[in-house]
Amino acid sequence: LEFRRVLFRSAETVNLTLSNPTGGATLGSPGTATLTIADASPRGQLRFTATTYSATEGDGSATILVARANGSAGAVSVNYGSGNGTATAGSDYTAVSGTLSWADGETANKTFTVPILTDDEAENAETVNLTLSNPTGGATLGSPGTATLTIASSSPAQFVVSPNDGYQVLVDSG
Repeated sequence: LEFRRVLFRSAETVNLTLSNPTGGATLGSPGTATLTIADASPRGQLRFTATTYSATEGDGSATILVARANGSAGAVSVNYGSGNGTATAGSDYTAVSGTLSWADGETANKTFTVPILTDDEAENAETVNLTLSNPTGGATLGSPGTATLTIASSSPAQFVVSPNDGYQVLVDSG
């Protein structure tokens, strides 16, 4: 017997039974068996398209891309989320989490957005940790499975110069 299919949707089973021996043959035990046909179609690896993403406070949000590579069989999904690096959720960005899904045969990149909050503080660039987790449908996590979003300040940096004689000069770098 030869089984050929372009795409298996999931593992399939066939029950085999030996019966009606001829020519004086007899059946031994067991006379039945189950054949399992494993799904050999690659489901793909789900991964970020870059290890770093960047945005400025004034941008309003950052768009993050996630790719499905090395396979497109079956429907798959992956969870995404954000976490504090040096940036703080609620004051520098809005925390996000959710699920991205691909249909059977779909390979187009999926996106999610991280809302960026603007403040009037002059500060150094801050980071948000991005993660992918819990792939479903037979997909696996590819590399990179983590990434960093860097948020640059939209407020000009200000420096205070304090000479020894007691007066201060405010210097605006913008």
